[in-house]
Amino acid sequence: MSFRDAPPEKGALQSDAFLGYYLPIILFGGLAFFVWSLAQFLWRKAEEGAKTVSTIAAPAKPVPAGPKTGGTVPVDSRAIQGLVNEQVTGHFDPSGDAPPVKRKVSGDDEGLGTISIMPDKGARDKIVREWKMRGVIYDLVTLLPVPDVDMIFTDNATNSRAQIRTDSLGRYRAVLPALTGSGYLVSLSKAGYAKTYLDPGTEGVAEMTVARRKELVQELSSQIMPPASLQPNSDTPLVTDFHMAPK
Repeated sequence: MSFRDAPPEKGALQSDAFLGYYLPIILFGGLAFFVWSLAQFLWRKAEEGAKTVSTIAAPAKPVPAGPKTGGTVPVDSRAIQGLVNEQVTGHFDPSGDAPPVKRKVSGDDEGLGTISIMPDKGARDKIVREWKMRGVIYDLVTLLPVPDVDMIFTDNATNSRAQIRTDSLGRYRAVLPALTGSGYLVSLSKAGYAKTYLDPGTEGVAEMTVARRKELVQELSSQIMPPASLQPNSDTPLVTDFHMAPK
């Protein structure tokens, strides 16, 4: 007579209750804890990065000036321009509205015919190797362009000369080597005209009466005037017009 063997008893970790209920809870709980820990770590790193960026982007405070000025160094661009204007006009303007003094050379609508006593921004860093000059030569009485005028640009330091001629519309263009500390003296020559000419910095010639322009012609014809000096302050073309006195 034989007996059937009884099935082996299951352990606590192998029980149906453990495998079906407790094991999933343990696994999902451990996964949730891992995700929460990772999120906390990334959050702390993000806060540290934000503090670093805000520290770098914080505006600088005004730096106290030395005992000679007894104030603070301005960080506002308009106030800095006011200091620059003070060196030109002798008066400090904290609003920065006072413009540098400029001498108008031409009434050309392009606005390029000005010579400024202040250096251009960034002029120290940029080396200008050539000067570009252009404009028109007019008859002082009729205000018509004068063609075929011989223009001579002279460098007194080296006695070098460059000669060009105006076209049929009285226009000229010159590209010359830049000079150090001086400009080119300009001489004009054409049959039927005096060698002296009106100062190219004279304004309002077109608005003058014919009688007034004829008076200027008489003055120019009876005087010996030195040639004007052209000196561009950058590599931007300098636009300058001349008015010749007919004989």
